[in-house]
Amino acid sequence: MKLQTRLTALVSAIIILISAAIGLFAISITENSEVGRVDSILSIAVNQLAETKDEPLSLALLLADQSDLKFTVSYISAAREITALNQSSGDLQGVPTDQDLLAARTEGLTLEIDGVHRIRAIALPDDEFLVLSVSLADIKTAKSQNIRYLFLFTLAMVLLGIAVSNYLFRRDNELNEVVNSLQKNQENMREFLGDASHELRTPLTVIKGYIELLSKNKTQAPEIRSGYYDRVGHEIERMQALINDLLLIAELEDQAPAAPEIINFSREVAHLSNDLKTLQTMRPIETKIEPGILVNISQNYAQQMLANIFANLRRHTPEDSQVLIVLATSGNKAVLTISDAGPGLPEEVYKSGIQYFQRFDRSRSRESGGSGLGMTIMKRIIENASGSIELRKSHFGGLEIEINLPISRD
Repeated sequence: MKLQTRLTALVSAIIILISAAIGLFAISITENSEVGRVDSILSIAVNQLAETKDEPLSLALLLADQSDLKFTVSYISAAREITALNQSSGDLQGVPTDQDLLAARTEGLTLEIDGVHRIRAIALPDDEFLVLSVSLADIKTAKSQNIRYLFLFTLAMVLLGIAVSNYLFRRDNELNEVVNSLQKNQENMREFLGDASHELRTPLTVIKGYIELLSKNKTQAPEIRSGYYDRVGHEIERMQALINDLLLIAELEDQAPAAPEIINFSREVAHLSNDLKTLQTMRPIETKIEPGILVNISQNYAQQMLANIFANLRRHTPEDSQVLIVLATSGNKAVLTISDAGPGLPEEVYKSGIQYFQRFDRSRSRESGGSGLGMTIMKRIIENASGSIELRKSHFGGLEIEINLPISRD
């Protein structure tokens, strides 16, 4: 169960308990108050009957007739037969037990005999009793109705509580998403720094090894020493290229998304396509380039992005494998699709997307495979221009790259 669901259930339970407790307490107080009012009226009548020297039956009927709360006066004979002396809503049909009659002489007593009644009893000579009774049906009906109202009120409060809690928890979820995003960014940054350190350590280790060989073996042949120097120079160039890539990524990360220039994207794509045809005459290349497409992107960055794509085509696909280059507009976007018939990429790459230091061909060494930052640089350049890049399998069986960039209307 999700945390939000558990918290919502907890809030609902608290609302139900509080509403039920307060509501039932209020209903109980109201019921006791009404029963107390009945007891007060019956007690006044009983006290007057106890103090009178007149005929109690006649006085009881007079009091019942004059009372604001009409009560029934019943006579119970020694044979325990009951006779109602007047008519009211409190007619007592059954005969109370002797124990009930004795208890009702001193305080009000609730009896459930053909309904609910509140009674008081007055002892007469010869083991006879005079019983004053009031039906509590109206009070019980009002109680049941109040309980129904309480249920509806509690239900409404629960629904309101759920709505409020969902709103508050949704805001909390948005905050949690921001926190999770920051945590993920921190994890990515730690992973990036770890990979960068590893990539820089590798050429440094090679350089250190060859420097030690050169310092310890000064009598070696000149051609061997020359080979060592060449190897050191190669590693220095590799390290310099890696540092340049890292600096470029940092520069792209710090830039605002808005692109500073408007370029003829059709012309740039056409130039690189023609270069590919010139450099690899054996490769079948088909181009479908819509002319005059303008996009907002730095020209230097656009040229570097396209140069990376076409360099990868030359380096990582067979020279005779087919390439299809399509540039067209779709709505307010320029869509560049480059498909090849090369070996393609592993399936997990299409699902995970572009990652730092990602070499798509695991069989290639660092010398041939590069640092793995080329695709990352391309992605950052495109995203800074408010565009998107997607990698997928082409209909040729190789790699298909789709780049979307906003069209400039200027």
